Parts: sequence; structure tokens; C-alpha cells
Amino acid sequence: MNVATAASTAPGTYGITVTGTGSATHTTSLTLVVGNGNPGPGNAWTPGTTYRAGDTVTYNGVSYRCVQGHTAQVGWEPPIVPALWEAV
Repeated sequence: MNVATAASTAPGTYGITVTGTGSATHTTSLTLVVGNGNPGPGNAWTPGTTYRAGDTVTYNGVSYRCVQGHTAQVGWEPPIVPALWEAV
């Protein structure tokens, strides 16, 4: 199954219900997140996530703002990489 959205689709979380039919019918629910990869303001910093300048996260209870766009890596945690993150 492929899911595609238009470029004009507003960022957000959308529910999807998928139903397969044949000799039996099965239904499942999925969540589609449309956006830039950032989990959103105030959400936990996560390795592997791509952040843009201005995105905000929390790390160990402290809020940080992304200074320079990057994909987060282990070892680049916000408090130890001031070139990428500033406390807010």
C-alpha cells in the first residue's frame, strides 16, 4: 500500500482506516503524520530526526531551539552542540 498527499496538505496527524476484502474482511487503523519530520514544539529530541532552524525540542527537561538545520545524531545532543542548539 502506498499513501500519497498533495503538496498543499496541511501538516498534522491524520487517521487512516484500511479495509481489505476477499474471502475474509480485515480492517486496521493507521496514523499518517504530514510535516517536515520534526515531531513538533516541546517534543523530545530524537536521534535520526531532521530538524530545521527554529524547531524546538526538549532534552532532559530543558527546551532547545535548533540554530542550524541538521539530522540529529547520537553524540550531537542539544546541551553539547551549541552550534546546532540553543537553550530557550
